[in-house]
Amino acid sequence: MILWLNGPFGVGKTTCAAELVAQHPGTRTHDPEALGWWLRRTLGRATGTSDYQDLRAWRRGTVRAASRRARPDGVLVVPMTLLDPGHADEVLGGLAARGHDVRHVTLHASPDELRRRIEGDAADPGARAWRMDQLGRYVAVADRLAARGPVVTVDGRTPAEVAAAVRARLG
Repeated sequence: MILWLNGPFGVGKTTCAAELVAQHPGTRTHDPEALGWWLRRTLGRATGTSDYQDLRAWRRGTVRAASRRARPDGVLVVPMTLLDPGHADEVLGGLAARGHDVRHVTLHASPDELRRRIEGDAADPGARAWRMDQLGRYVAVADRLAARGPVVTVDGRTPAEVAAAVRARLG
């Protein structure tokens, strides 16, 4: 199974993924941002976009890489924000077309909780301003994300509790 953890930037997707790996042997993570960083570094401004998710190479590469890393006897957790519905359809649909059981879970936080998390992020303080600027994009598509699968609210929950709630929603 491929578990795609979606949600706003700064909600705790990577933290939840790490907790899922710690709690369940055989669970692994895949970070599609690495390909995005590489594409941005090698192609630079020649792409005409500031968002590497707009690049077909990123979307196709993400499908290929996640498909290769997924194993039939385990769970591959992909903590990655996909807000553009077309991009989400292409990536998640591409994984399903390759025969993977793809589950989509959105981690959600109230605006106050999300701001608190972003402002308190000591791991990547340089991303604070950018994440705050992206809040409106998430709010605009939150209903569409919720239609893709379960939503787990993170407000007032520890990372272990969020991970447990994700597992419970998956059945």
